[in-house]
Formats: sequence, structure tokens, C-alpha cells
Amino acid sequence: MTLLEFVLKEYLSIVKLLEKRYGVEKERIIVEKEEFKQLLEEYPYIGFKAKTRLYKDMNLIIHDKTSYTIPYKDKELKKAVRKVAINYKTYQTIKFFHHQKM
Repeated sequence: MTLLEFVLKEYLSIVKLLEKRYGVEKERIIVEKEEFKQLLEEYPYIGFKAKTRLYKDMNLIIHDKTSYTIPYKDKELKKAVRKVAINYKTYQTIKFFHHQKM
């Protein structure tokens, strides 16, 4: 298995878990930074910084220029906080092609 295949397989399993836990909102799954970090560090084949850079470059997460997070209006806190936004549309595309037979 190549590194790319491993990253995508890990991503698919993470998003599947998060989808069940949080649901999808506007083509995104919103996750706390700490939880996201824990999930990415579970398999330390590359470091967290390198993994988040890869996730950003591959459009697996929605982010701003300087971070792997985005401002998100927290309804309970009634203020904007930085959270991770999983790009659900990218997940659906990868999942579709992952299950296709050659």
C-alpha cells in the first residue's frame, strides 16, 4: 500500500466515524481541534503538521490560509471559535472512487 492509499484509507475511516458522531452541516463536518488532532495522531506514520498540510493540500479539510481550522459560530457559546471543518464533498468523491472496480 502506498502512502497516499494509506492516508486516504485513514481519512475515509475518520470521516465515517465523525459523520456518525456529528452529522453533516452545509457539506461539512465540524470537529474540535483537539479531537481532530487525536484522530490524526492515532497512526503516527507521519507527523501531525505534515498530515494537516497534506489534508489542506488535498482539500480534505476546509481551512484558511494560515491554519488547518476555520472560524465557526458556536451556537452554545454564541461566539466564533476555531474548529476543523471536514470537506464532506471531497469525502463523498473519494469514497465513490475507492469503491469502484477497475
